[in-house]
Amino acid sequence: MKAMILKEFGAPLVYEEAPEPKIGPRQVLVESKANGLCATDLKIVDGSVKTAPTPLMLGHENSGVVLEVGAEVESVAPGDRVVVVSKQTCGRCRMCRLGHEEMCLNSPGRLGIEIDGGFGQLVAASERNLVKIGDNVSLAAASLIGGTLGSPLHAIRMARPELGECAVIFGVGGLGLHALQILRHLGANVIAVDVKEEKLAKARELGAFETVNAMETDPVKAVMDITNGFGADIALEIVGGAAVPPVLQQCIDLLRPGGRLVILGYSFGQKVEIDPAQLVYKWIQIVASHNHTVRDVSDAASLVNDGRVRAVITEEAPMPDANDALAALRAGDPVGRIVLTW
Repeated sequence: MKAMILKEFGAPLVYEEAPEPKIGPRQVLVESKANGLCATDLKIVDGSVKTAPTPLMLGHENSGVVLEVGAEVESVAPGDRVVVVSKQTCGRCRMCRLGHEEMCLNSPGRLGIEIDGGFGQLVAASERNLVKIGDNVSLAAASLIGGTLGSPLHAIRMARPELGECAVIFGVGGLGLHALQILRHLGANVIAVDVKEEKLAKARELGAFETVNAMETDPVKAVMDITNGFGADIALEIVGGAAVPPVLQQCIDLLRPGGRLVILGYSFGQKVEIDPAQLVYKWIQIVASHNHTVRDVSDAASLVNDGRVRAVITEEAPMPDANDALAALRAGDPVGRIVLTW
């Protein structure tokens, strides 16, 4: 099979032949069709994700068509169109039994991060890590269900939004635009904050109640004005990069008493100074959200199948152009996702 392979951190990926993966009795061989790109891919290429090996086929936001099934597989069959959930889990450890399989204690790793993923034409995955999708959903759109939609849905569930609450999203790129749609579906009023007007325009198109350009307006003052001095019920930090520490403080400042802060964006090694007295006196609840579960991906697939949420794709490019696509992601911070297709 053909594959785009990361052979050395910091170097371009190489397009070449690779061995076809073998499957066990409870595994499935998937013909990879589409892969969404995100900032995690850049972290892997740069060598920041210390668990990622080389050589490696990236591709942790992957969709495709079932090609072959193991002897004990019952839930999918050749020809099924599927989303591949990246994190392979045991289903038996204490975290899995608690419903937190995203933190599985026995996981062999994540496809496209520790294990070869969708940048190869064929992917071997556990049966339990596949979610079938409707024929009305393109495979490019389906590739975003496993991460770009599954991860913000997981985070939003931790935030426990209620009908009519005010939620502020800092960063309406790939994850943020999909988080916005989920929150709107759940009945929240969303304020989108970003530094790029084209992203804010897309946020308004997708149903943002208000938008704030943080390069032009103090987002704390803007949110307090919009909420008549009360503050937001929920704040989602999805910016990543150097902006994380100041944005976290802004989130705390603009939340109402008892408000919930959910952290998704990060860079390795960052330090954040927070006044614990402010947290205590405002009764701020802080949670960090990592990855997603198969249930999250299944529910996200239902939202896309029914047309209640749509995948926001900036560009589709063929897999051999992966290096150019990664460079565009690094340089341009595109609206929505870039998707690589086979």
